[in-house]
Amino acid sequence: MNSRNILIGFGAIIATFVILFLVYKIVATPQINELPEMNRIKDSDHVKWAKDAKNVLVEYSDIQCPACKSFHDVIASFEASSSPDFSITKKTAFVFRHYPLYQIHKNAFAAAYAAEAAAVQNKFWEMTDYLYKNQSEWSNLSNPNEYFEKAALSLNLNLPQFKKDIGSNKVKERVQEDLSEAEKIGLNSTPTFFLNGRRVTVNTFEDFKDLLKSL
Repeated sequence: MNSRNILIGFGAIIATFVILFLVYKIVATPQINELPEMNRIKDSDHVKWAKDAKNVLVEYSDIQCPACKSFHDVIASFEASSSPDFSITKKTAFVFRHYPLYQIHKNAFAAAYAAEAAAVQNKFWEMTDYLYKNQSEWSNLSNPNEYFEKAALSLNLNLPQFKKDIGSNKVKERVQEDLSEAEKIGLNSTPTFFLNGRRVTVNTFEDFKDLLKSL
């Protein structure tokens, strides 16, 4: 057997071990599909729609994530009283939690801080709506805080207060609380939804709407 054949054989053995290791990792990694605690609303949560409803929809979202923006637009469409899906908002409590994918979205943390700084002035939802709507305008900025300050002004926030809060430990800890929980339960993508404690996997926006309307 020449050296070339030896190298090929050795390479095949290594490749086999790599494949077996990856298969083991996939099998051994727990896929959490049901978490009863996800059906409990925390005092610190951002909640809207029917806050006391028995149905609880929890979203872990990254405000810089394009897929999250798409789902945000769908969810927002439920809220118009003329929407055929408006009934969803009358029987479901919707909870937003932060999961900034900072490894791939450089402004994800900054956007989450902006939303929480607005929350101090009771405009969390208005700020998240604004940031999702204009996501393409700030996602690649080297200093997005200047943009967020303009957003705060457009929402009639107290700008000195906003500028103070966006860099505060309180705001950063609030975002970290959600992020730590997401990492603890093994989430690895956004958006991730839990409906009544069970992880929701849908292939289309229509499937998502149909699931919620069936409640």
